[in-house]
Amino acid sequence: MVDDNVIFDNVQKADPEELSTDVLAYIGDAVYELYFRLYTLKNAKRRTFHQYQITKNYVSAEGQSKALKEIWDQLSKECQDIVRRGYNSKGAKRKGDNRDYKRATGLEALVGYLFLKGKNHQLLLILHRVSKHVSSW
Repeated sequence: MVDDNVIFDNVQKADPEELSTDVLAYIGDAVYELYFRLYTLKNAKRRTFHQYQITKNYVSAEGQSKALKEIWDQLSKECQDIVRRGYNSKGAKRKGDNRDYKRATGLEALVGYLFLKGKNHQLLLILHRVSKHVSSW
């Protein structure tokens, strides 16, 4: 039986331990953006541009970097290690020494890792903490 609330159950997921950090960040970027597009939907009141304006606070490199700083101390050592891997990945270095971009890549790598590991509760706790901090800016 398929749970109608879990649309990704039938998608074969790769083991995040076997993937590059850049791939984790790529998947994490998609999960993170979808979460916050849905999260901001009710405030957008059917206006796409307005939703984009609200969502960009959450999904921009600057917003993700700031959010990561806010939740850093609440992350486990394992999660912090994944973020560090993302921060130091090849993909994060594409923008030179842009620390916001590096932090954002680290956060996205963590989101991708938790999603692929099926650690949904932990992932939702992190996304909830991020939403709480971003909405207070």
